[in-house]
Amino acid sequence: MSEEAQERRRVELNLDAETAKGRYANATVVSQGQHEVVLDFVAALPHHKPQVVARVVLPRAQAQALVKTLERTLASNEGAKGAAARRTTQKSEGEPN
Repeated sequence: MSEEAQERRRVELNLDAETAKGRYANATVVSQGQHEVVLDFVAALPHHKPQVVARVVLPRAQAQALVKTLERTLASNEGAKGAAARRTTQKSEGEPN
Protein backbone atom coordinates (compact mmCIF):
# COMPACT_ATOMS: atom_id res chain seq x y z
CA MET A 1 0.00 0.00 0.00
CA SER A 2 1.36 3.40 -0.89
CA GLU A 3 2.26 5.93 1.77
CA GLU A 4 -0.50 8.20 0.47
CA ALA A 5 -3.10 5.44 0.81
CA GLN A 6 -1.92 4.71 4.36
CA GLU A 7 -2.29 8.37 5.29
CA ARG A 8 -5.86 8.42 3.95
CA ARG A 9 -6.74 5.35 6.04
CA ARG A 10 -5.55 6.89 9.32
CA VAL A 11 -8.31 7.88 11.68
CA GLU A 12 -7.83 10.12 14.68
CA LEU A 13 -9.39 8.49 17.73
CA ASN A 14 -10.48 10.28 20.87
CA LEU A 15 -9.76 8.41 24.08
CA ASP A 16 -11.00 9.79 27.37
CA ALA A 17 -8.98 9.21 30.54
CA GLU A 18 -11.37 6.62 32.01
CA THR A 19 -11.39 4.50 28.86
CA ALA A 20 -7.62 4.85 28.51
CA LYS A 21 -7.18 3.05 31.85
CA GLY A 22 -8.56 -0.10 30.24
CA ARG A 23 -10.34 -2.99 31.91
CA TYR A 24 -8.88 -6.32 32.92
CA ALA A 25 -10.66 -9.34 31.46
CA ASN A 26 -9.50 -12.94 31.50
CA ALA A 27 -12.56 -14.45 29.85
CA THR A 28 -14.84 -13.63 26.95
CA VAL A 29 -18.37 -14.79 26.28
CA VAL A 30 -19.44 -14.56 22.65
CA SER A 31 -23.07 -14.63 21.58
CA GLN A 32 -24.78 -13.71 18.35
CA GLY A 33 -27.98 -12.42 16.94
CA GLN A 34 -29.14 -12.39 13.37
CA HIS A 35 -27.21 -9.22 12.53
CA GLU A 36 -24.66 -8.78 15.31
CA VAL A 37 -22.08 -10.46 17.49
CA VAL A 38 -21.94 -9.62 21.20
CA LEU A 39 -18.64 -9.83 23.09
CA ASP A 40 -18.88 -9.81 26.88
CA PHE A 41 -15.47 -9.33 28.49
CA VAL A 42 -15.39 -10.91 31.94
CA ALA A 43 -13.10 -10.56 34.94
CA ALA A 44 -13.19 -13.95 36.65
CA LEU A 45 -11.09 -13.54 39.79
CA PRO A 46 -10.58 -15.96 42.70
CA HIS A 47 -13.13 -15.56 45.50
CA HIS A 48 -15.30 -13.21 43.40
CA LYS A 49 -18.33 -13.75 41.23
CA PRO A 50 -17.35 -13.29 37.56
CA GLN A 51 -18.17 -9.75 36.46
CA VAL A 52 -18.82 -8.47 32.94
CA VAL A 53 -16.53 -5.46 32.69
CA ALA A 54 -17.38 -4.49 29.11
CA ARG A 55 -19.87 -5.44 26.42
CA VAL A 56 -19.19 -4.71 22.77
CA VAL A 57 -21.84 -5.25 20.11
CA LEU A 58 -20.49 -5.53 16.56
CA PRO A 59 -22.17 -5.89 13.19
CA ARG A 60 -21.36 -9.35 11.80
CA ALA A 61 -19.08 -7.91 9.08
CA GLN A 62 -17.06 -6.01 11.68
CA ALA A 63 -16.77 -9.15 13.84
CA GLN A 64 -15.40 -11.05 10.83
CA ALA A 65 -12.90 -8.25 10.19
CA LEU A 66 -11.90 -8.38 13.87
CA VAL A 67 -11.20 -12.13 13.60
CA LYS A 68 -8.90 -11.55 10.62
CA THR A 69 -7.12 -8.70 12.37
CA LEU A 70 -6.60 -10.77 15.54
CA GLU A 71 -5.29 -13.72 13.53
CA ARG A 72 -2.85 -11.50 11.63
CA THR A 73 -1.74 -9.68 14.79
CA LEU A 74 -1.24 -12.84 16.83
CA ALA A 75 0.58 -14.59 13.99
CA SER A 76 3.00 -11.68 13.56
CA ASN A 77 3.52 -11.53 17.33
CA GLU A 78 4.29 -15.25 17.44
CA GLY A 79 6.71 -14.79 14.56
CA ALA A 80 8.48 -12.00 16.45
CA LYS A 81 8.65 -14.11 19.63
CA GLY A 82 10.03 -17.03 17.66
CA ALA A 83 12.69 -14.87 16.05
CA ALA A 84 13.66 -13.40 19.43
CA ALA A 85 13.86 -16.88 20.95
CA ARG A 86 16.07 -18.08 18.08
CA ARG A 87 18.40 -15.08 18.53
CA THR A 88 18.61 -15.75 22.28
CA THR A 89 19.33 -19.46 21.71
CA GLN A 90 21.97 -18.72 19.07
CA LYS A 91 23.63 -16.17 21.33
CA SER A 92 23.68 -18.41 24.37
CA GLU A 93 24.93 -21.53 22.56
CA GLY A 94 28.44 -20.12 22.29
CA GLU A 95 28.53 -18.65 25.80
CA PRO A 96 29.70 -20.56 28.87
CA ASN A 97 27.11 -21.50 31.50
